Amino acid sequence: MVPLSELPDPGVRDVPRYSRRAFPAYRFVPGLQPHPTRDRRGHSFEPTPTLNRHARWRVEDWRTLDDWLYGVDLFNRFYFWEAHEAWEGLWAAAERDTPPSLLLQGLIQIAAALLKLHMGVTVGALTLSAGGLEKLRRVAAAQPALLGLDVPEVVERFADFFAPLQRGAPLRVGPDVPVLRLALS
Repeated sequence: MVPLSELPDPGVRDVPRYSRRAFPAYRFVPGLQPHPTRDRRGHSFEPTPTLNRHARWRVEDWRTLDDWLYGVDLFNRFYFWEAHEAWEGLWAAAERDTPPSLLLQGLIQIAAALLKLHMGVTVGALTLSAGGLEKLRRVAAAQPALLGLDVPEVVERFADFFAPLQRGAPLRVGPDVPVLRLALS
C-alpha cells in the first residue's frame, strides 16, 4: 500500500472542481499519517474540537451547500476519509431513510470502501461497497436526479468499478475510480 498522496494526480482525469475550499495537506490513510482531528500534527486538528454537525439544509439548495460540494471535490481527488467527514454532518442533519439521507450514507460507504480497498482490507471494501451500492440503488429508484447527481449513472459506474471485487479479483484504487460529476445547469 502506498500513501494516497502518491497515487496519480486525479487532475489528469478531467476532474471538475465545485468548491473553493483548499484541500488538506495530505490524504489520510489510517496508520500512515497522523489522525487529522485527534493528533496535534493532523491536518484538521483543533485544540477544542467541534462536533461534526450541520444545520438543517434543503435539497434544492445543493448548488450552494458548501459541505456537499467540498465533499465531492475531496472524493474526486482521493481524499476519501475527508469526503466522508464533509458529508457526515449533512447526513446527520437529514431526515432518516429519505433519498438525501440514503444518498449521503451510500456515498460515505463508497468512500470508506475505497479507503479500505486502498488499505488492502478486501472484506471491508466488499461489505462497504455492497452496502453503499444498495442505498444508492434505493435512491435511484425513488429520485434519479438528486443533489446534482444522475444517481442511476453513479450506481452503474460504481457497480462496474467494484464488480471485480465482487468476483474475488484484485482491485486497486487509481485513475479508473469513477468521478462524481454534478449537473450544475
